[in-house]
Amino acid sequence: MISLALAVVLHAEPSAVRKLSMDDCVREALGNSGLVIEAKGKVREWEGRLKEVESIFWPKLQGLTYIAPLYGLRNVQSPSYMQVPTAYRYDYDSWGPYVKLQAILAQPISTFGRYNAGKEAATERMAVEKARYDQARNFLALEVRKYYLLHLYAKSFLPSLDLANRLLKEAQDKAQDEFETGSGSVTQVDLNKLKYGGAELAKAQVQADIGAKLALAALKHTMGYPQDAAIDVADASLPPLPGMRLETLQAYVERAAEHRPEVAQLFHGEKAARAFELSERLSSNPTAFIAAQVDLNWSPMWPKQDNPFAYDRFNTITPGAAVGLQFDIDIAKSLAKSYGAKGLIEQVEGLKKFAGTGIPMEVRKAYDDAVQAETLAKISDDQSTAGKKWLVFAGAGYAAGTGDAKDVLEGLVAYMGAKKSFYDALQSVHLSRATLLYATGFTGVEAVDQVPAPPALEAPAQPAPAKP
Repeated sequence: MISLALAVVLHAEPSAVRKLSMDDCVREALGNSGLVIEAKGKVREWEGRLKEVESIFWPKLQGLTYIAPLYGLRNVQSPSYMQVPTAYRYDYDSWGPYVKLQAILAQPISTFGRYNAGKEAATERMAVEKARYDQARNFLALEVRKYYLLHLYAKSFLPSLDLANRLLKEAQDKAQDEFETGSGSVTQVDLNKLKYGGAELAKAQVQADIGAKLALAALKHTMGYPQDAAIDVADASLPPLPGMRLETLQAYVERAAEHRPEVAQLFHGEKAARAFELSERLSSNPTAFIAAQVDLNWSPMWPKQDNPFAYDRFNTITPGAAVGLQFDIDIAKSLAKSYGAKGLIEQVEGLKKFAGTGIPMEVRKAYDDAVQAETLAKISDDQSTAGKKWLVFAGAGYAAGTGDAKDVLEGLVAYMGAKKSFYDALQSVHLSRATLLYATGFTGVEAVDQVPAPPALEAPAQPAPAKP
């Protein structure tokens, strides 16, 4: 039985690796990341504080009860000459229980404005934390897209490196054969030049491999997964240029003014600060209440006192009801708290003024970066095509004995430099569009009714000639 179980374990297939697109990674992160969980906890914290304020008008019950030992009281007959019909003496040889219960049930009926101000302050602050939760989601989505694109950026270099390595290897093999014939057309200097180029490509290969793995590890961390999680990206390289053209800058600015969580934070934060200032100013206001009380004392060790004018603290029940005020008036302290709370209002006003220019500037930067990156990507694409032709023809010419090693190395440098420029620009295109999503207040995976209408497709251009 043990051997059978061991065989099953040994032959069990490893868990399949999940292939996730960029949007899939964003969705996974939004549901699993510790940053989002922390932000949600902040919302819950202020929900609790709001409930705490609302509890002011719930009935309050205060009480004290205990049971304690009590010595007895013995009734003795007084001598006739003392003219006292009855006398009592403490009986320390006899002990019994004494029960005490004192309770007050109070119902607040007014705080003279303090409750409303405190409730508004807590409600608006909770709205601020909800906006911060949305901001954390948007920021996390941007971070996931950054690492996803960085991973693809490193992977995209691998085919170009393979091509360059293959062409350089063919040139090296041909040069080595020609050198061994002793014809003099290939020198040791030429061989070392080609060897140097191969070493540079090997270094680039190592950097690309490690960069891709490191970016994937960072992506897993951002998504809230351990490093051994069986997930991988669905794309093999950076996506092509987007087919959707950008809208006008003003459209993005208006969208940011409507959807950015920071705008909601400032709106609710200002209301919360003003309500908090009012609450501090009214902090010395009393609380009006109605109350009922009971004071019960009982012990079998002492006889009940029937005289209503005599105080009997061990056998009595005293009920009661009242209307009253509870207050702790310290006007100077309340005014000092109000003065400090006005500082919060000034802080929010300053942030509001700064955000009024900062958010449009952030949108503009992302927009301009996207426009610039798309232009550079198109130019770099043509440049890398020319560099590839350069390298191919230089390698073929050197292999045929009609070229120079210098041409091969220069073609290699030109091709890899142009390819890097293209991938830099292509990564910037997608990253700037992701930043534009963040700058306008979106994660990119919202429900259909939350996402703005997509921009129109570009007019179809004239077909370009096929690239060789």
